[in-house]
Amino acid sequence: MYIRETMPGPFGRVSAPPPHFPVGGPVPARDLVGRETYMRRLVERLSDGNHVLVAGPRRIGKTSIILEVLRRLRRRGALIGYVDCLGATDIRGLGERLVDAVLENVSGVERSFEQAKAIAAGMRPSVKVKYEHIELALQLARETNAQRFFEGALDLPRTLAARTGKRVVVAFDEFQAAGRLGPRVFDVMRTRFQAQKGVAYAFLGSEEGILEQLFSEKGRAFYRFAVPIDLAEAGGHRFGIAPDDWLTYLRDKFAEKKIAIDDTSVDRL
Repeated sequence: MYIRETMPGPFGRVSAPPPHFPVGGPVPARDLVGRETYMRRLVERLSDGNHVLVAGPRRIGKTSIILEVLRRLRRRGALIGYVDCLGATDIRGLGERLVDAVLENVSGVERSFEQAKAIAAGMRPSVKVKYEHIELALQLARETNAQRFFEGALDLPRTLAARTGKRVVVAFDEFQAAGRLGPRVFDVMRTRFQAQKGVAYAFLGSEEGILEQLFSEKGRAFYRFAVPIDLAEAGGHRFGIAPDDWLTYLRDKFAEKKIAIDDTSVDRL
């Protein structure tokens, strides 16, 4: 499930083995049933520098899919970041989440921005970190104005792309939540993002109505900014997953545990 053992955040936490049928949170790639076509499409679009929108109800695998997509992009040489917008209480908090996600690419340390703030304040960081790995964020760490800090954080992916010459891909999960942090948050983000070179963004969210307005209504901040990817479009099947994919998955999972089950019983499941 991990990109590499030293990578913190959603890509490298050491955890207990998942249950045989994982539910209720991000799942390993092998448990993403019937999603290979979507993941390949997302990888190609983001690799080409296109922005994408993935909207849909909760519990259909959006987060699991984007985490696997980011892992694949990283293996291709891209620099990646995952930002969960839920839980951020103000624009500075959201900006810090973005800075942490970007810095992890160069520092390999979770919550790298805390170390940057310590160094900027003349204190010793709590973990060993190289100066050049957090130098990108030192000026931000000294910024006391929340709006200027937020705008600087939004520019950081572009700065990283320019310095490294690599594609930077950032995913914002539950993106609609960012709009609750201020009346012009989306306008500021669009202004900063639209001129960035070498950076691609994925926007995910469960409040489909809000996201549809934001990305498809003329005059809205992100009008036509991202290509929508519909996870429920395949053949009209529920959640976009064909019954045959479910059957194959269940048969294989039971076989791993050496549980004998006939196709009729699997079909009932």
